[in-house]
Parts: sequence; C-alpha cells; structure tokens
Amino acid sequence: MKKLCLVFLCVLLSTSVMSVFAGGANEKPDSNVIELRFLAMAQAAYSEQNVNDMTADFMKANPNIKIYTEFVPYEELRNKTLLAYGSNNPYDAVLIDDIWYAEYVDNNMLIDITEDIPKSYKNGVLAGGWNFTTKNDKIVGLPWFLDTMYLFFNEDMLKKAGYDHQPTSLEEMVEMGRTIKTKGIVEYPFVFSLAQAEALICVYSNFLEAFNGSFQDDEGNYIIDTSGLEALNFLLAIKDEGLLNPNSAEYLEEDVRRVFSSGDAAFTMNWAYMYALAVDPAESSLTKNSVGIMVLPGAKGIKASAAMSGSMGLSVLNKTEHPAEALAYIKYLSSKEVQDTYSNLQLPVWEASYDDPAIAAGREMLVGAAKKAFSIMNVRPSDPNYQEASAIFQQYIQLALFGDLSPEEALSMAVNKVREIQ
Repeated sequence: MKKLCLVFLCVLLSTSVMSVFAGGANEKPDSNVIELRFLAMAQAAYSEQNVNDMTADFMKANPNIKIYTEFVPYEELRNKTLLAYGSNNPYDAVLIDDIWYAEYVDNNMLIDITEDIPKSYKNGVLAGGWNFTTKNDKIVGLPWFLDTMYLFFNEDMLKKAGYDHQPTSLEEMVEMGRTIKTKGIVEYPFVFSLAQAEALICVYSNFLEAFNGSFQDDEGNYIIDTSGLEALNFLLAIKDEGLLNPNSAEYLEEDVRRVFSSGDAAFTMNWAYMYALAVDPAESSLTKNSVGIMVLPGAKGIKASAAMSGSMGLSVLNKTEHPAEALAYIKYLSSKEVQDTYSNLQLPVWEASYDDPAIAAGREMLVGAAKKAFSIMNVRPSDPNYQEASAIFQQYIQLALFGDLSPEEALSMAVNKVREIQ
C-alpha cells in the first residue's frame, strides 16, 4: 500500500532506536534463543516497571525466549508501529488502542488468533473487551485493559464549599465549581487535557456522551457538526467563565494529573491509573480521603452518567517470524493471574477479579466506578480513517476553544474536511 511504502522510506531515513531488553542486560545473543520485540506505551495503565517485571517472569518460565521491550508516549505509539511494520525490523507484538484496530485490520497487519483462545479465556474476560479486539468475526487481539476517563474530584474542596455529595449532573458540577471559585478555595476549579492530541478527543467525547451526542449516525456518516455542539459549548462556557485552567489547551493527561495532585483543581478527567498516583504521598499532596472518583455525570434530564471507551489490546503482527511465541507472551501479559498481581495502576479485564476482595480493598470507589463505566461506555468511531478524522477534529475544536472560530463554524468545517478523506 502507498501508506506503507512511504512509511518504509521514512524508516530508512530515520535514526534507529535501540530497544530496551526487559531483563536489563546487554548479553550476546544465543542462536538457540528466540528473540521478540514488544512495543508498549510509556504513560497511563501499567507502568514500564510493571511490564518489565511481567516480562522478566515470563522469560524466567520460558528461558528459550528473550523479549526486548520498548516504550513510547501514546502519541507516538501508532506511528512507531506503522514505521517499524514498513521496515525490515517490525515488532512481533504491540499494544493497540481500540480506535486503531479497524485500520490495522484493513491493512492486514494482525494475525487471526480466534482458534488459539480457549473458551475459558473467552468467557472469563469482560464482554466489552472482545468488542474492540474482534473484527469481521475474527479475534485479532487480547483485551489488556478496559478503561474510560473518570471524573476525579477533590472531596475536601467540595466540603469547604458546603457540599456533602458528589455531583449528580453536569449542571450541578459546574455550580459546585462556581461556588469553589467564588469562595476562593481554588482559582480554576476545572482542568482538562485539551492539547491538540487524542487526549482532547477523549475528553470531548465523554461530554459528547453526557449530552447524548454522537460522532456518527448508523450509516457511519459524521454528524458531530450538529450532535456535538452542546458538548463544545459546554467546554467554552466554563472557559469563558474563568472556571477552566487556561493552560488546559496545552495539557495532556500527565499534566492534569500533576495539577490535580498538587491541590490546584477541584475537578479533572483522567484514566484509572491516576487514582493510585493521586493517593500516593510520593506523587501527590492529597490524602486518600480527599480524592473522589466517579463516572462523569450526564446533562440534567438527558443522561444519568456517561463514559467513552479508552481501552487497549495486545496483538501479534503478521510479519513476526515467531507467531506462537509472541502469542504465548501476550497471553501471559493478559492472564488473570498476572493482571490481578499488577492491578494497582490498572484494573483487570477478568470479570471474576471484580468479586475479589483483595482487588477492591482500599479502592472500593474506583472499582465501583469501573463496574458502572464498563456497563455503559460507548466507543469512538472505529473505521480505517479514524486517525486522520481525529486529527481534523482536534484542530478545529481547538480553534473554537481559542476563539478563532465559533463552535458551529468549527464543527461544520471539521465535518466537511473529514468527508474529503472518506
């Protein structure tokens, strides 16, 4: 394909990046040892140390296999995968966002593992996990984590403002923020990751859900120019009122985590991984009792709650020379035993794990929110051109946030641009 040819040329011109061996040692390769390359994400979900520890345990049990792990920021993960795939040194296994599966399948990049998954595995994993890793009735990935952006709130600030409960609607949430600001508790009650990146779309799509809007109609036509106006107007309203941290348009997830954990915001949205860090004294100035987490409330009279999937899976690329070994590795990473062991930053995809008191202990609020979110969450569009469409929406939504275009103009122009690439 033309895309992959261009990717190949880019790789030839780029400087090669050394992979990191999960065992940490630069050893002379053994001709009898199978070597695999795995690309993962250097933010959110499992930490790099978590993944390297999992990998070390796998290699200990499989001494004939060495895994070289590499980690990049989410914003580089897809491009890195495509660049390597177009080269003579592709990865064997990769982490894939749910929004990329349609594109990868369309380019015939993934191995069909339908017949390799035991029934116990298929039945044990939460049903939502198979929704995005199954394409054209074929399983092409293993769910590694189910996630959504949760609403985090500072319970101490709410109490100081006179509230003894979490917000029950978007309108009440804004009223709470307004009171918090008026009483001088914090200057900017809200902070969101609205940089021109997928993080912006994730935040926006949750508010889109809260107003019962949609990216597309049943035929796949983008209708966000009309159905998405209320969500964009909502973000502009809290910005114009001085309730939204003005740096939000430059922030990604880690930025808002640090702002919230420093006690400089009453509300933010982020993935589940933030909860453990927000209550960690080494990472946060907040106490455990002051950190609240819930599913985003919906707009009054429209929805009770809203959630948009940010799940990811593990897949084997079809250019690997060792498909059986690569599959064994990702099956190990996603196994219940391993996920339960490393559930501190990321909850398991296994249904039985949610009935385990050890998993919920000390974070009952997070587990409760996750159970609710996983039962209602919607998905961003799944089509081969989503990445390009998302980039267009990011650009025009930001133009509206900066005041360069009205919300109506921004979304209308974005949809017209997307239609050109469909």
